Amino acid sequence: MDIILFGVGQIAEVMAHYVEQDPDFNLVGFTVDRPYLPPSGAFKGLPVAAWDDVCAAFPPEQVRILGPVSYRGNNTFRRDRHLEAKEKGYRFASYIHPSSHVSGAEIGENSVILEDCTVQPYAKLGTGSILWSKVHIGHHAQVGNFCFFASFCGIAGNARIGDCTFFGGQTGLADNLSVGSGCIIGAGTVVTETIADGALAVARGGRVLPNGARRFARTLLG
Repeated sequence: MDIILFGVGQIAEVMAHYVEQDPDFNLVGFTVDRPYLPPSGAFKGLPVAAWDDVCAAFPPEQVRILGPVSYRGNNTFRRDRHLEAKEKGYRFASYIHPSSHVSGAEIGENSVILEDCTVQPYAKLGTGSILWSKVHIGHHAQVGNFCFFASFCGIAGNARIGDCTFFGGQTGLADNLSVGSGCIIGAGTVVTETIADGALAVARGGRVLPNGARRFARTLLG
């Protein structure tokens, strides 16, 4: 399968490494917003097309797209580019590392699951889900679209997570609880209560700042 990756930064470079090791994929190029085009017009020896001209360089009927693999804007940037790609007529690739175990679960399109992750039976991950290394998603968990889980994150069984929510490294969500859309769970935080849309949760025991996620995302996530 011929694919293109969205992005030319460090995360795109990491994803290119994984994709190039997978015999099911043939990475043929990259795309990025025009202000971020490399001066050489290439990245890792492959052509880079401006997003506003990507269809001419990589026709939708010839390639699939993966990404952006990013939490920029608390995942809203990734959501917006995915919807734009769909309007352009692109289909999407997903990547699951061979060391991860996904059994009896539903995984949305344009998703990434890196090494040593577990997604248990009857879990459901929405479109554009990103699981960095060593993430656990428990049975019957329901994850919305365009969520990002950093390494060593654990989501317990039957948990519920809304769209565009970010879980930092070494975070946890207890079973049968809900986290709303547009939330940020700070690194090392264990969530032990249901939290509403747009909240920022930090530190063990779940200090929750109502409507804090937007301020945090604007300041630190771009």
